[in-house]
Amino acid sequence: MVELGSPSEMADFFVFFFMNLKRDENRDVLERLYKKYVKLEELDEVALITKELKDSLLPDVKDRYLKYISGIETCIESAKLFYESWSIYQPVKVGITDVPFYLDDKRRPLEQYDALGPDDLPFWLR
Repeated sequence: MVELGSPSEMADFFVFFFMNLKRDENRDVLERLYKKYVKLEELDEVALITKELKDSLLPDVKDRYLKYISGIETCIESAKLFYESWSIYQPVKVGITDVPFYLDDKRRPLEQYDALGPDDLPFWLR
């Protein structure tokens, strides 16, 4: 778990991230990170998208967004190591870190994320 900022700061980061995608085919997997969770088989793709964004950051925005990119990279590496060590995948997702909301978020079944429709807000923005 990496604490990165308030919901409005995270929303701002994702607007920036979506606007700076190098390839439009990456939009679906990035939408999953924003709204749901990243599946195990999507980790490498999200890592590549994140690296591409990091490598293209201009100095004037680097200070503003680098901590979010680094946080995503840390979570991806952590999820991979946990899976390699224990054969259990802990999905990478954006969530709430404030107790008691964190506890609810941690216990939320992945099926509830999967049930989110295109017009539904992510749980972390509710």
